[in-house]
Amino acid sequence: MSDRFHFPVLHAPTDASAGESVNADASGDAASSNDADQESGALVRVGFVFRPHGVHGELKVKPETSDPEQFEAFEQVQVGADAISVQTFTVASVRYQQTKRGTTVILRLDEVDSRDAAEKITKQSVFVDEEQLTFDEEELLIHDMIGMAVTTTEGDALGTVANILEHPAHLTVVVHRHDGGELLLPFVADFIHDLDLEQGQMIVELIEGMNE
Repeated sequence: MSDRFHFPVLHAPTDASAGESVNADASGDAASSNDADQESGALVRVGFVFRPHGVHGELKVKPETSDPEQFEAFEQVQVGADAISVQTFTVASVRYQQTKRGTTVILRLDEVDSRDAAEKITKQSVFVDEEQLTFDEEELLIHDMIGMAVTTTEGDALGTVANILEHPAHLTVVVHRHDGGELLLPFVADFIHDLDLEQGQMIVELIEGMNE
């Protein structure tokens, strides 16, 4: 699993005018990957430790999940610079701090009992086993989309999803086209019409000039 990508849980893009989500068809398992080689038990990044909090070892974590309260269900987390070089910690407590930028998770770990110990794992990522995550019907993981075949609503094959870029307003899907070019698509319902995880396919609608 590459550490190039963030792995938050996200909702399928919603058409605000209709109040409906585009279809994220996981055929009963919204967490299953389109990658046939993906093993159960893969680590998923759910947050980033950006600073210590107080003097008793608490950590301020930026959650990378649509539901920060999922942290309350985690008995253990793995912390490290990437998914390979992680250490396992036992979760002692979870609470929240509301800021102008959203929710911050205040995380306390049994093995981290001082500010000095907290400093040592600051600026590192928080991972959990994928099996610990719970999903609503219309939720999926970003890494589920990597490698998906991208096809237009007219049936034209465009290429494959190579990366997902995170921007303040929305995510952007990076498509490596079959002709060698690259296409950037906002992850919103105007462009992303259907996500079929079982078939590994993303159906998109392009505006005039986008496919030239």
